[in-house]
Amino acid sequence: MWRSCAPSWAPPPVPVAFTLGARDVRAAGLAHCRRPPLPTGPVPLGSVAAPALHYPLGDGTDPAAWTALKALTEHLRTGGG
Repeated sequence: MWRSCAPSWAPPPVPVAFTLGARDVRAAGLAHCRRPPLPTGPVPLGSVAAPALHYPLGDGTDPAAWTALKALTEHLRTGGG
């Protein structure tokens, strides 16, 4: 049975963060991953021997986070250990 609900406005989704796992940090190179093209650096997660890196992108309200995410992922792709 289908039910209806009152219409409501929802803003489009905006990324708030990106986390790169330890395996991908190792593949791209830790030094490279620690220098993202973002105003702030990543937050290390996990162990010192095999860190993951968490990149904050915003609070979910600024669409410019999409541009930051694109720049970050392109930067990470150019790594290579």
